[in-house]
Amino acid sequence: MITCYENARVFTADEHTANCFVVRDGVFAFVGMARDAHRAYPDAERVDLHGQFVCPGFNDSHMHLLNLGCMLTQVQLGPATDSLAHVLSVLSEYAQTHPQEAWILGHCWNQDDFTDEKRYPTRDDLDCVCSDRPCVISRVCGHVAVANSCALRLAGIDEQAHPVDGGRIVTDEFGRPNGVLEENAITLVTRLIPAPDRQQLKESLLLAMAHVSRFGVTSVQTDDFVTTKAPFEEVIAAYLEIKAEGRMTVRVTQQCQLPDMDTLRRFLSLGYRTGWGDEWFRLGPLKLIADGSLGTRTALMNAPYDDAPDTCGIAVYTQEALDELVLTAHQAGMQIAVHAIGDGAADRVLNAVERAQALCPRSDARHGIVHAQILTQAQAARMQRLNMHAYIQPIFLDYDTTIVYPRLGHRADEAYPAASLLRRGVTISGGSDSPVEEPDVLTGIQCAVTRESVTRPSGAPYLPHEALSLYDALLCFTAFGAYASFEETIKGRIAPGMLADFTVLAIDPFETDPSVIHKTPVRLTVVGGKAV
Repeated sequence: MITCYENARVFTADEHTANCFVVRDGVFAFVGMARDAHRAYPDAERVDLHGQFVCPGFNDSHMHLLNLGCMLTQVQLGPATDSLAHVLSVLSEYAQTHPQEAWILGHCWNQDDFTDEKRYPTRDDLDCVCSDRPCVISRVCGHVAVANSCALRLAGIDEQAHPVDGGRIVTDEFGRPNGVLEENAITLVTRLIPAPDRQQLKESLLLAMAHVSRFGVTSVQTDDFVTTKAPFEEVIAAYLEIKAEGRMTVRVTQQCQLPDMDTLRRFLSLGYRTGWGDEWFRLGPLKLIADGSLGTRTALMNAPYDDAPDTCGIAVYTQEALDELVLTAHQAGMQIAVHAIGDGAADRVLNAVERAQALCPRSDARHGIVHAQILTQAQAARMQRLNMHAYIQPIFLDYDTTIVYPRLGHRADEAYPAASLLRRGVTISGGSDSPVEEPDVLTGIQCAVTRESVTRPSGAPYLPHEALSLYDALLCFTAFGAYASFEETIKGRIAPGMLADFTVLAIDPFETDPSVIHKTPVRLTVVGGKAV
């Protein structure tokens, strides 16, 4: 089938002027002016786009698709996070109206937005609204969760806290676990949640795919392997079945979280490597998590937090353990992407990659740091020397601009870099970390361009010298995302021979006030030439 899309404002990301493009068999066959397309393809079906803006399909280069799908079926606490009382009310209503649910699971609360009590919920709070079965609610960042007494008992957490490698069981003033679990301690409870079967995995993935499509997203790079108790083999099988059934509506690169040596070795022994798969589902980097989040003060810093001088955050791995995982994957030819928010975690990642490259040099490994939020210019220089990539989330500025100075003081003066990374020669790509944030690329683009919050009052832009141009912000979520997954030769641009993934916007963002880019309607999302 040949389709000619005309009367469009086409973003080609080069000097090429185009108001028309032709799609044939899921690939761009022509990009240029309509008169030339009509001569070359006189029998093509014509679609009038009425002057709307067309760009390559959006690529979210770091998110959690399976987690998003699971959360869409559970208690949505984000809309209730204006107060602790509201969160507990919603949780109580859900528990009462869902007596068949063996576990009550909720997500996306944020104590910084509470107007009544700016504190974490506790086991006692949860016990008041749900005491008859286990209940766990996760903070918006996913790095802190709160469990009720029933869940704690099932996990063997009694009246005394015990140490947890790479995590913490928080206690009250009497030394009693108060239900708050940080980092690796969360798994003490969540590992007890029954694993979904393959059909349930598929249903969650399809639900999430439909959700991201509404935001114009055509490709995702997603971390799914540890979302549930299902082993990575089952997650891969679920994707392959969806693909075989012809129901993939988003192209997926799996950021393979394999958190320990035994799991990594099993993965490699099965022949899996970065690049395994095809343009619909492929395996990407080894994904590791080196620290926590800024909002919970679990991001690993080189010096204590300004507003919590008793902590520098949490290291999920020792340097030696991180070195071993990185070197093993590197020697096996895998790309590596490590979550590191604090400058302390960034140092550990850079040390591990530097060591791996010294022992086994590779010229185009494209190893990267996911988030790269509290990153000094010296660390950025090390990234450039190591040819590393930064997976950034501009949408985080919507919330984090309100907490970064209280948390870090003067250290915030060189945090959340973007433009300086590009100037230095560090490649970057944009993501949402959904479901931490909505997979809302247009809001992410606006934050990248304005360096201001969208949903919260903000004074002056945060470090405006780090703002991206609109041109670079669009590339961040299109061509640069394709580069991050070694797919720059097949997608990310509207050009002949590239996969026909594109997004149609009602308004040209180049002719829009940057402060309202997030309001731009997504009119059409097309993957492989088919509207999804």
